[in-house]
Amino acid sequence: MAGENTFSKRERLCSGKLTDRLFSEGNRQISVFPVRLVWLLTDESEGVRILISAPKRNFHNAVDRNRIKRQIREFYRTSSATLKETVAARNKGLVLAFLFNDTHLWDTCKLVPRLRSAMERLVETLSVNSSGNNEEREG
Repeated sequence: MAGENTFSKRERLCSGKLTDRLFSEGNRQISVFPVRLVWLLTDESEGVRILISAPKRNFHNAVDRNRIKRQIREFYRTSSATLKETVAARNKGLVLAFLFNDTHLWDTCKLVPRLRSAMERLVETLSVNSSGNNEEREG
């Protein structure tokens, strides 16, 4: 990677097929209110690809949805180094969705600790799974 704190085009999840696969096969999830992480390990070693969602049902104004997505993107950009290292060590790819679940906006100073907690749990889960290959997909 060029820099430690980056969020490049390659890291954005744009593929419709991969998105469908994430939500059909990716039954692994981590919830830390107001965010839910849904993730799927892939065999291709493409790194980490993310999707960020803020529902229109809860936030009618695009300004509010964009603010939430900007807060999550900035958090990911500044604190994704350990996640990228963990995935690279496994020689796998990771598809990750950040789903915002609340009905009101959060201040960044209150949202970041929740996001950090979810990210730490994800890294811990990936680290534990790397020692033993429990890749069952039944849910």
